[in-house]
Amino acid sequence: MHQIRQVPAVLALVCAPLCSIACGPTLSTQVRLDTMRAPDNTGQVSKEGLVVEVPDLKKIPEQFTIQAAACFADGTPMVDSTTKAPDMKDAVGLPIGAELYQLKLSNQTDHVVRLQGAIIRLFDPAENQIEPVSKEDAIAAATRTLSNQGVCNSEAPKIMAALSTVKFIGPNTELLPGTTTTGYLLFFPQRPDLPGVWKLSLYEIPVKVDAAGSTIARTRFDFAYLRKKFEDTYSQEFMGERKLVSSKEIQ
Repeated sequence: MHQIRQVPAVLALVCAPLCSIACGPTLSTQVRLDTMRAPDNTGQVSKEGLVVEVPDLKKIPEQFTIQAAACFADGTPMVDSTTKAPDMKDAVGLPIGAELYQLKLSNQTDHVVRLQGAIIRLFDPAENQIEPVSKEDAIAAATRTLSNQGVCNSEAPKIMAALSTVKFIGPNTELLPGTTTTGYLLFFPQRPDLPGVWKLSLYEIPVKVDAAGSTIARTRFDFAYLRKKFEDTYSQEFMGERKLVSSKEIQ
């Protein structure tokens, strides 16, 4: 997920609204994160008949966006001034700072692949290991952020019900022969803004079984990403559009 954080600009001159035209454009800065696949990461790895694909998520998946009633900061519901119907807004079922990955697992073998015993980790540039959260913990974290989004707390059951239909990849995931399973992994790194190489790794994935169905061979899948941090500077004339002036990479 791409995350943007606002950073206040240091201005040499502060212009009042009445003299904004005379004072010229104002400047502001914004910190931007850009994450891309590492050169050796094609987004798909195939081993022993098991294909693992990690698509690029350009936007928040529709499953994590739910229409919900809006409330003011004090919890008072917002209503339409004419119809008195509740004002609705899109609630995002992903807490700030979360890292979301989509996985597509294709089982091209002649046996069932069970992920019980598999180990999935996200590594940050400092080699810290982050475990994926369970679906239950992901839903609980999402409902705790409703008020911050201007959503009524009374909508929590609706949000929970919607997110409960989202498939998460975990130890209970089973892949039947000749099928493809698509699901999500959610992580909560302490420093999601840390620039450098991030790596999603799947360890101890079973790929071979004996006649009795017992696993006799396991393998691993790795997907590396390069995350860069930029500081963008914008210029804006009075009543005009904000324009990008410069961009520089920062650490």
